[in-house]
Amino acid sequence: MRFRNHHAGCCGFNPTRPDGSEWAHLLTLHDGSTVHADTAAEVVEELVPGYTSLPDAARAAARIRIAERLATASQEARIQAAVARGALDPADPDQAALLDILRADKGQSMLLETEDAPGDQADWLPEPTLVLVASRYAPHTDHDRIGGNVVYLDPSSDEALLASLRDAQIFDYWASGA
Repeated sequence: MRFRNHHAGCCGFNPTRPDGSEWAHLLTLHDGSTVHADTAAEVVEELVPGYTSLPDAARAAARIRIAERLATASQEARIQAAVARGALDPADPDQAALLDILRADKGQSMLLETEDAPGDQADWLPEPTLVLVASRYAPHTDHDRIGGNVVYLDPSSDEALLASLRDAQIFDYWASGA
């Protein structure tokens, strides 16, 4: 069962299920509404309409697609915030390569290497934070993860996706027992 509350936080209102028990999963959407659900899949359904009716393989593909889409959108929001703070100047030719990396296709893995260690994955140190999709890196592929100032969206399961969206500060998400 799933319920979407358009009055989240109003006067401490926290709806309960019809039997009076609390919901196991809560996700606050960007419009301020909150999704209350019994399962993580029902929460993902709010992000991917029709999700719960898909077979397992199609669900996995849908999680990857939404992770890639949200990684791209989150990355662009982080770029714009850095520009607004004056930490990044899109008109500066010296920062063009930085922007190219930040805006690289989130559906692909990348190798960041230094002249000192060609072929070895280097850490991402600049601001803003680099947003990547975990399924494009080890242990899912042969590409080592990039360390440093990076957040990964993890589409390996419903729970992992939602937790990574929370950890990347894309959505507020809570699960009982988490």
